Amino acid sequence: MISGILTAILLLTFIGIWAWAWSRRRQPDFNEAANLPLEESHAPKQERDA
Repeated sequence: MISGILTAILLLTFIGIWAWAWSRRRQPDFNEAANLPLEESHAPKQERDA
């Protein structure tokens, strides 16, 4: 009985996370995060002590 309840809770949690990740409200945030590795950093590089 407990195993079935736990399975149902985990299934609902999975569906909730899936719905959150694919919602249209989150799309701009995920697109921005996806492009982070492609952006060039304009921050000055620190000089190393030689």
